[in-house]
Amino acid sequence: MNIAENILKHNLQNVYFLTGTALAGKTTMSNALCAKHGFVHFNDNYHEERFTVWRSIINAKYQPFSTRKKETTDWEAFFGRPLEEYLAEREQPGEYDEYIEFMLMELIKLSQNQKVIADILIPARILTEISDRNRIACLLATPELLNCRNYGARDDHRDFLECLLSLKEPEKKIAVQDELFRITGEKIKAEAKEYGLFTLVRTEGSTVENTLSQLETHFGL
Repeated sequence: MNIAENILKHNLQNVYFLTGTALAGKTTMSNALCAKHGFVHFNDNYHEERFTVWRSIINAKYQPFSTRKKETTDWEAFFGRPLEEYLAEREQPGEYDEYIEFMLMELIKLSQNQKVIADILIPARILTEISDRNRIACLLATPELLNCRNYGARDDHRDFLECLLSLKEPEKKIAVQDELFRITGEKIKAEAKEYGLFTLVRTEGSTVENTLSQLETHFGL
């Protein structure tokens, strides 16, 4: 059984979605909206414990990707793959696509009596099916900001950069990841334009106050 988009949309009316690239300020703006407007912030930290629940209920009949046996590897092998392999992998459906359904149910439960800002990775195509565009905003970082070293400068991402630097020929591996950041950023930007999403671009001169003001206007807060 699949749940129709109009039913999902009706039950997600208290949810505002922030999507976009890494390093675009999604976490910062989510926290600002929560502080000023009393939103609940639904992000990786919030639903981390729910992931344990998700793993306990998955079923091969409904979640074939989440239940398939995963090959063990090491970071040297994982990050040593060519760019083409990463890109091909991203075009295939996988575990996260199945997890999105679970997250949407969690959002419905969480948002029944309160407003929620959801800072999670859901494709623009799905977002525009389950929510009105005035409750969706896409935050983008400029290309010069999108790279491993900027990403790894954050406390919650430092392990990523430290892992890369600990490997053989780290600069080559970092170059591949930087190219992935660039390609992913361009894809998200193109999808936001294709689906008519409200978009804000973070630059070196962006301020929290100005970005928050624009989001408040767009969300009608």
